[in-house]
Order: sequence, then structure tokens, then C-alpha cells
Amino acid sequence: MAQVETVLGPIDDSELGFTLSHEHVFTCNSADNHWYPWLYDFDASRRVILERLAAARAAGVQTLIDLTTPDLGRDVAFMREMSEQSGMQVVCATGMWRIAPMSFTNREPDEIADIFVREIEVGIGNTGIKAGAIKVANDMEGVTEAYDSTIRGAARACKRTGTPISTHHWALLEVGRRQVEIFQEEGVPMDRVAIGHSADTTDVDYLEDLLKAGVYLSMDRYPGRPGRANWEERNASVKELIRRGYADKIMLGHDGTTPLLRVGETEIEHDPTGPNGWTFLSTTALPALLQDGLPQETIDLMMIEVPRRFLSGEA
Repeated sequence: MAQVETVLGPIDDSELGFTLSHEHVFTCNSADNHWYPWLYDFDASRRVILERLAAARAAGVQTLIDLTTPDLGRDVAFMREMSEQSGMQVVCATGMWRIAPMSFTNREPDEIADIFVREIEVGIGNTGIKAGAIKVANDMEGVTEAYDSTIRGAARACKRTGTPISTHHWALLEVGRRQVEIFQEEGVPMDRVAIGHSADTTDVDYLEDLLKAGVYLSMDRYPGRPGRANWEERNASVKELIRRGYADKIMLGHDGTTPLLRVGETEIEHDPTGPNGWTFLSTTALPALLQDGLPQETIDLMMIEVPRRFLSGEA
């Protein structure tokens, strides 16, 4: 039986259960929570995060794949605290978001791979918490020259450790094609890669091209984002990919998060089914798929079995 790293330590892959493919327990752009901690009300943030995690647990969610990187305010000790108090299993990530820091642009891919591998094999900082996934991110700007060494470093870390890569990508401009090309150039096993935010597009032919390369798709950002597919359109894409035979390559998620509250903020908009929550799939999108005739076995495949295979590397 394979083991998967969580912020509370390794667990058997069979314990993952109902898993959301691309989430964030909390975020803080530019890691201001580390640089300027006096700006934030951490106690109030804890209360809101725990409320949202409790709502997700009540909706049947057992595991979050948390793809928060250092430049998004990653604090794995805080994640561990939230996991302990809520009962939510959290798989955290190494890697980097859209704009690699200058120190990374000045490093060779193998040097960057060494950093990621240490966070996978030894732990993040001095916490002892090990990453269970690798995150890379390329938005509408595509894979820039400055980011090339980072994505190649992630590819080499994946090859060295077997740890899966999950990407952020701008689906409307088909940026996933270049991500896949680089992973192929680097010799990454394609079944160790998930191309994220894929449900932002309704171009199912493009998504099938990615799947033909052997990757997984994270069909996330439910219930939608302004100017992109709404949740009904996302469901329609999922159903069409299933009709074409790819149910065993699809995972679902929200890309939900809880921004840290600043000092003086007494409330944060709290709709657990909204764009920052972790319950919309359970309460709305998955029941709609069932009503449309999708069998429960296919739902379980996408929500339980496919994330297990992705994280563990085991068939």
C-alpha cells in the first residue's frame, strides 16, 4: 500500500477518501503574512478557516490538495494546526507560483530541483512537514524565459522523487500545451502530471489533446470565475470528457481559499458554496451530474480513486 504525505505525516493512500484536487487552506499574496505579520488578525482568520473546513467536512470532503506556494503565503505549520483542529487531511506542496523570484531566475534547473527535493524528502523549513505535490504556474503570459528554469526544476524534482506535479494554467490560451511539451522534453512520466484550472475553457477538443499526452486534468475553479465558464458549463465539459472515455483522468476542485483577515476586518464574506469555499461540488455540481444520469461509481472515481492514483503513483 502506497503512502501519501500530509501536513500531519504520511498516511496510507486508501485513507485519502473524497479529495479536492486544487485548493488553498489560506492565501496571502507576496507572503505579506511573513514579512508584515502585524497587518493580519490571525485569531479571526483561524475562526473563519475552521468554519469553512468544518463545512467541507460536513459535506463529505476528507482531503484537500493544497497548492499554496511560498509566494502565496505558504505556512505549513499553520496548515498543520488547521488540519489538527478540523480533522481535514491536507497535502501541501513545494514549488512556485506565476512569477519566479529573482533567486530562481539566477539558478539552474538542477539547483531548483534540489530545493524542491529537500522540501519533499526532508521537510519544509524546520517543520519536518513534507510536501506531497509540486506546484508550477503559468498564466496568460505563458511559460516565460524567466520561468523556464523553475518549471524544468519541478520536472527534475518529479523524476527524482516520483512526487506529482500540479499546474496552474491559462486554459483560454492553451498554455497547457507548452507545459506538457516541457515535461515531455524533461522526460517526466505523464501520469505524474495534472494540468490545473482546465475547466476554465469549454474547448473539449483542446482538453482531449492534453489527455492524449497522458496527463490528468484538474477540472476546478467551481463554481466559476468572471469571464470564464460557469459551473453548468464546467459540468458539461466534464460530462463530454467522460463520454469520450476519460473519467479515469479527471479530478475536480474549487481553487478555493480563505484570504487572511487584516487587522480591523471584523467579517469576511463567508459563503461556503461560493468561489472561496470548499462545498460547492458536494452540494450543487456533483448532485447535478447525478441528476443528469452520471452514475455514483463515476463520481467516486473522479473524487476518490483518481486523486489517490495521482498522489500515490499507484494504479
